[in-house]
Amino acid sequence: MKKKTTIKKQALIILLLIGICISCKTSSTIAKNTDPIQGVWELNKFYHIGNGDTLMIDTTKVQHKIYLNGHVIWNTDPASDATEWHGYGTYTFENNTITEVLSSMSKTMKSDINTYIIPIELSNKTYKQVNTYTRNDTIFKNIEVYKKLD
Repeated sequence: MKKKTTIKKQALIILLLIGICISCKTSSTIAKNTDPIQGVWELNKFYHIGNGDTLMIDTTKVQHKIYLNGHVIWNTDPASDATEWHGYGTYTFENNTITEVLSSMSKTMKSDINTYIIPIELSNKTYKQVNTYTRNDTIFKNIEVYKKLD
């Protein structure tokens, strides 16, 4: 009788441990997937606008962004003049805004500014970011539309 009780207790303990493990794994998976920006993104469309006029539309530009566990890395094909554009750093995503703090970047990116606050429009498998800047009294906008690959 004692042996049967011990086996039942052991079986119960094993079932409890399995339940705890499954519960931990499920809540861990849920916690990891709460960041909708996390993943691999590919540039789908690029628009360059100056003072409200479209100056260029490019659907051939190759660019990727990877957001993973608070880190960001992005790259693009070199420009026609062979300049390279890439960066690595950390990111946060809050209130439809990505804040990227780059710690490593291509020479073309080097400046006193290494923090980029990027408001985005996020949908199911795409997001659009608009970078606005001024040069010689002209307001420029680079509009980038990304699609999620994973």
